[in-house]
Amino acid sequence: MNGIDPVPLLFFVAGWFFALNIRGLADRIYQYGSRFTPMIGGPAAFRIMGWAWIFGGGAYFVLEFLD
Repeated sequence: MNGIDPVPLLFFVAGWFFALNIRGLADRIYQYGSRFTPMIGGPAAFRIMGWAWIFGGGAYFVLEFLD
């Protein structure tokens, strides 16, 4: 691919979809559970992990292109 290593791109895209799936799952758990009791803990951790994966993977991908 014109001297560009495709592995970070594939890793980022797969991780991005995985993170969005985790975020969707966490949102559904939160919406279901919050009807009965305030929920702090697991769903919040899943949301944080999802966003960290998206931004961390994006930063890594950009740095790979700048290298």
